[in-house]
Amino acid sequence: MRIFTILLVVMLGPFGVVAQAPLDALEGGIFFGISNYQGDFTLNTSPELRESNLAIGVVARHPLSYTHALRANLIYGKLSGNDRNFDVRERRGSSFQSSLVELSVVGEWEPFGENRTDLTLDLGQRLSPFFYAGLGMALINPEPVFGNVAEEKAMEDINADYSKVQFSIPMGLGLRLGINDLMSLSLDLGMRKTFTDYLDGVSVAGEKATHDWYLFGGVMFLYRIRK
Repeated sequence: MRIFTILLVVMLGPFGVVAQAPLDALEGGIFFGISNYQGDFTLNTSPELRESNLAIGVVARHPLSYTHALRANLIYGKLSGNDRNFDVRERRGSSFQSSLVELSVVGEWEPFGENRTDLTLDLGQRLSPFFYAGLGMALINPEPVFGNVAEEKAMEDINADYSKVQFSIPMGLGLRLGINDLMSLSLDLGMRKTFTDYLDGVSVAGEKATHDWYLFGGVMFLYRIRK
């Protein structure tokens, strides 16, 4: 949480003193990539790459200056996990899948954003890193399949009273290329911290009682709708 607070201050703090960019500018675009997660069906803090699923979404971005912007995301993806991915988990034999719809708003900090819009520079010089953090809501629908798990633990998870709408904290980074003064193409990777151990529908019958995470990674195309 301390890392998130620092990121939020760095990215949102300067919004009150932005300048040099039209405040009524608006960009719209699409996101295409993958979704994945970290929880009771992964061995450590790294997602299992074999469980990556297709993710698509739409994006609206409001530049506040060359270096700061607000971005709204509506992204659909799928989460899944299977004990068969790991020899040490094969005996448990459980799995899950869940649809995921995220609505989030993040603040972007793009320290070299002015270079990206300077068409006198070479293409490589218009590559601009960016960082972001914000708040979101995730609509989930986990469907766990329990294998060799004690029945009372499985029933406790099946009957658990948890919300299908969960708050999340998106934080991530990317690299944006200015194609021209209207269009840009970005690589984006963002983790989402949640406040539930039931993103996968499993907690009591799982390995550890910790909050689950999910992520989106992919390509984002933006087009300036209003200058």
